[in-house]
Amino acid sequence: MPNFSVPDKVFLDACRQFPTPFHLYDEQGIRNRARLLNKAFSWCCDFMEYYAIKALPNPAILRILKEEGCGVDFSSDTEL
Repeated sequence: MPNFSVPDKVFLDACRQFPTPFHLYDEQGIRNRARLLNKAFSWCCDFMEYYAIKALPNPAILRILKEEGCGVDFSSDTEL
């Protein structure tokens, strides 16, 4: 099973617990990437990452990114 940072056991356990198809997100991985990005641009005092809602309009993901200091980019009232 291809994945980059989550052990296969996590996926296999989730398959037993939830009906498929389902989406499985790595919250700590998302947080770590947001922190690394913000750290990389820490030299720029007014830097802010804006996440494109169109990429994944998932409220749980948006909450995580907000907690990590990211803003959002939207192009319609529906996305807002």
